[in-house]
Amino acid sequence: VGMGGRINVTGGTRGEAGLSGNLNYRQKGLAINFNAGAGFNRFNGNGYSKRENIYADSSNFLNTDSRNSNRSRRPNARLNIDYDLNSRNTINLLAQFNQNDFSNYNESRFTNLDNNKMIYRVSNRITEAEGMNLNPSINLTYTHRGRKPGETLRIIAGANYSRNENDRMFYQDYLDADLMPTGSDSTQQQLSNSLNRGYNVRINYDKLLNNQTTTISAGGWHNYNYNDVLLDFMMFDKPGNSFVKNADLSNDFRFTQNISNLRLSGRQQIIEGMSITAGLNTEFTAIMFDLKNVNKKADNSYVSWLPFVNFNRTWHESLNLTASYRKTIRRPGIDQLNPAIDYSNPYNTRFGNPDLAASTSHNFDLVLGKNNSKYYLNIGLGHNVVKDVFIQVRNLVEDGKTETTWQNIDDRKEYELSTWTGYTFSKQLRANFSAGYTINQYTEADRELYRYRNGGSFTSNLNANFSPVDVWNFNSNFTFNRFANPQGTVRSNVSMNLGVQRKFFNKRFIVTVNAVDPIFNQENRSVTYGPDFNLESFNTTNSRNYRLTLGYNFIRGAGNKEKLKALTNS
Repeated sequence: VGMGGRINVTGGTRGEAGLSGNLNYRQKGLAINFNAGAGFNRFNGNGYSKRENIYADSSNFLNTDSRNSNRSRRPNARLNIDYDLNSRNTINLLAQFNQNDFSNYNESRFTNLDNNKMIYRVSNRITEAEGMNLNPSINLTYTHRGRKPGETLRIIAGANYSRNENDRMFYQDYLDADLMPTGSDSTQQQLSNSLNRGYNVRINYDKLLNNQTTTISAGGWHNYNYNDVLLDFMMFDKPGNSFVKNADLSNDFRFTQNISNLRLSGRQQIIEGMSITAGLNTEFTAIMFDLKNVNKKADNSYVSWLPFVNFNRTWHESLNLTASYRKTIRRPGIDQLNPAIDYSNPYNTRFGNPDLAASTSHNFDLVLGKNNSKYYLNIGLGHNVVKDVFIQVRNLVEDGKTETTWQNIDDRKEYELSTWTGYTFSKQLRANFSAGYTINQYTEADRELYRYRNGGSFTSNLNANFSPVDVWNFNSNFTFNRFANPQGTVRSNVSMNLGVQRKFFNKRFIVTVNAVDPIFNQENRSVTYGPDFNLESFNTTNSRNYRLTLGYNFIRGAGNKEKLKALTNS
């Protein structure tokens, strides 16, 4: 019973600043937790790309060099209330608000070279973008626990709203081979506004039968999303000294998606330490596109049957084996479906595909794990057969330009090997490690027609914690990833975060210092192979940052010592 709180002030050498606070109140049957804050970030970066366009009798080249500066301000708030109506009925209210105000700047130079790698055209392009994203949401959860153990009814209802504005200005001037201005230039605007809203309702019911070995679970949910997107593309008219709307490059569309789900499953304990769970999800999906600017409507609906089964065996509470099968579905979202064209790079335009179909997958997994007081070790094997895969692909079009969009391709097979493990060296020192490798295998037709390549993706993470005494804490985290796509690979270098924390004044005042990427900045290198082009891209961001965080805890009410311990641990 009582009240507590915490306030944090953060600053970083990269141009980072933040202020956040927490208030919590607790009395019998009621718990209130409120968080609010605001942050500022600035990132500078640069990059390059080299593309070879391959034609029947010749090739030409396009080199790009760029630098960028991105700034953002992010206010946020979160309110969580738990209230016990009685010993068997509880209510939870969760309300959240997030906002992002951004201002981005990019300069690029495009250099065209002929078959002999001689420059024949150069242009400079400046892109400025300003906008905001605003996202409030609310969720209400009611939980009822039956008189007998193992019986639970949970009802969840939520609503969300989003408003997005993105105003971009493009200015491009053209140079000759000697880098002298030709007198030709262009100025364009792309004004994008979208309103999104939705709601969801979910019901879950679980019951342990009288035999104490059988559990049934039933439920369902409904999810509704509506998107209203307006994009105006404006060309600057020099004689009229004003911007004129280009109707052919503008978009005005509505997108609605309804998904309904019904689920029924059962879990049977065969013997002590052995159980099997099986069930079925039935989902109905209905989508509707209304492209108002071209007076075109499209809709689609389908039913998906998604079975699942899980076998689990545990020996002596230290060794466990899990074998599972499940069928899943991946639906394209508004980002993949949006037909609006992104002209930020005139030599590689991007747009979505409203004709994308959903992708289903048959997933087979086997996990073997062992744990004791000193360590845990898990090894997983997986095989997935993915139908109607939708991916982002790049194609060469006229005048040496490329287009990047989404499309469905043939099936894909995936083979997975993963591990996650942890070791406790002592009460003061512990470490965790995880890694995964996935091989993607495409059909022979896709490999021959589109030059798709089988490839492997690797992810890894290592973190450690050392607390010599209760007022000192040292943390480290290292991540390395390499991703494969059907047209090549994307590789990032190791990201690092090293931290040290010291608590003062009976643990009320906390000082934390973090070194983010102290050795090298974040870099991403990608290689893309198309049927008639090859592309190498590189970009780096000044992610190196030395951050100082100051926090102070304050508490009123009974049990201050216990509350302070819980607050500082959180």
